[in-house]
Amino acid sequence: MEDLRQRIGRTRLPRALEGGGWELGMDDNYLPSLLAYWRDGYDWTRKEKELNRYPQFTCEIDGLTIHFFHIRSTRGGAMPLLLTHGWPDSFLRYAKVFPLLSDFDLVVPSLPGFAFSTLPPKGFLNNAEVAGIWHRLMTEVLGYKAYVAAGGDMGGGVTRYLAANYPQEVRGIHLTDVGFVRQLVETPDEKLTPAELSYKRRANEWTRMEGAYINIHSTKPQTLAYLLSDSPAGMAAWITEKYHAWSEWPLLAMDDILDCLTLYWMTNTACTSIRAYHGNTFTLPPLGTFDVPTAFAAFPHDVLPAPQEWIERNYPVIMFTEMPHGGHFTALEQPEAFAENISQFIHAIS
Repeated sequence: MEDLRQRIGRTRLPRALEGGGWELGMDDNYLPSLLAYWRDGYDWTRKEKELNRYPQFTCEIDGLTIHFFHIRSTRGGAMPLLLTHGWPDSFLRYAKVFPLLSDFDLVVPSLPGFAFSTLPPKGFLNNAEVAGIWHRLMTEVLGYKAYVAAGGDMGGGVTRYLAANYPQEVRGIHLTDVGFVRQLVETPDEKLTPAELSYKRRANEWTRMEGAYINIHSTKPQTLAYLLSDSPAGMAAWITEKYHAWSEWPLLAMDDILDCLTLYWMTNTACTSIRAYHGNTFTLPPLGTFDVPTAFAAFPHDVLPAPQEWIERNYPVIMFTEMPHGGHFTALEQPEAFAENISQFIHAIS
């Protein structure tokens, strides 16, 4: 922490642009205030104590060290619930719902390259490969015969591969997004419904204005890694701008942002976490169909929400909920609503 504070104190900020704001990236006013609080007011030990109330473990699977929370319910025979995060977050996406989901056995792993989980020698994994590791964690390491899986962002992708590849053990899945729907973007306009055409136009505009980070993460992650590993201000700008763009921003406190940034900084994994984009862009196999019961919670401020009609046509949805508030970071932004929604689903299929 002392080294971090010293590095923040030596930050050389760029010259502020006229107008400022978030339109061209990180806000010139917000970042200095974030850095000042990170250096002089933020208390990481508060978060450490909070997290260390819950049992955490590591195990070795396929030569990887996998870190995970395993929080057993006091109820006998509780359903195991596997929660998978995405980028640019971590297991912290779900930390606020740990006490709210005590009816279930919670398993919350860190994706390979995030927090305390390692990458393989090739330097990346894709969502399908992670699904295989997660299934072994649940069935071989922890001994569960069946479980429910949930996730958003990359975690949603991993969850869908679990449903497709392990339908006997996966009793149901809960999703908060389905990612970028390439099928709709590549379909001729005349074959789309009005809702689908609206999505296609929004997706093309989003890719043009917001999607540059995907190309960088996918093709040149190691170049960016030097910035993310060496400069707290650079890492903070790269990640915080996404939290602002993808969330219902007023729901996130500065401590929420700094918890994320500090975990990345202390573990030096802001640089390795982005390697997943390379794996998912260049090595991801096709996702097969599945008939595992599926719930979908649509948060209004999420990134490019897919049309409900398309989701219900392509997934075996038994429960679709339009959430009143929240964005891409779901349980971090709206923990009570998220916990209630996923609990309703699990009780419905149990």
